[in-house]
Amino acid sequence: MKKALTTRLPLAILCSAFVLAQGAGAEAPSGLYLGGNYGGFKARGGDFDDERDLIEGVVGWQLNPYLGIEGNYIDFGKYGNRLASAEVDGYGAAVVGQFPISDSFSVYAKGGQFWWDGDVEVLGVSRNQDDDSLFYGLGAAFRITDGVGLTAEYKRFDIEYDSAQYPVTPSSDDTDLDTLTVGVRVSF
Repeated sequence: MKKALTTRLPLAILCSAFVLAQGAGAEAPSGLYLGGNYGGFKARGGDFDDERDLIEGVVGWQLNPYLGIEGNYIDFGKYGNRLASAEVDGYGAAVVGQFPISDSFSVYAKGGQFWWDGDVEVLGVSRNQDDDSLFYGLGAAFRITDGVGLTAEYKRFDIEYDSAQYPVTPSSDDTDLDTLTVGVRVSF
């Protein structure tokens, strides 16, 4: 049930945003954009922590004022504690549905696939894992000029790892990562 919900949720969000955007009159630039984001993250059941920083690079193509495609690279850095820690990074591809509120402000939803690589250590046992998972998010964009804008975004990455490789089986293999970022976007 959870897998079906996480598969359909990003699609429902994007379709809703696209349908709502059909009635909006604001024009957003179309074409290539590049961006960079900085923020924090938390693992399932945890809290946002000052020591959990992430950086993200973004390249996208705005197809029209309401729809775009995007690729990203995220480095979550190392997180955890003395008993268990992980270092995760990866690449993603997403569809972005945008709803322009005004000429300079819009909200958006995105959903896509994330291909990640993680070095996980549990009680001194280290393993490298790689996999792919869904991610989805919501954000807001504010254009300062025709070519430069600021973004604020929340995303969830549904990351699962193979707990059978470690000496202690955790209560859950599901280590969703929730992110909050701010960033700059340059449109060409």
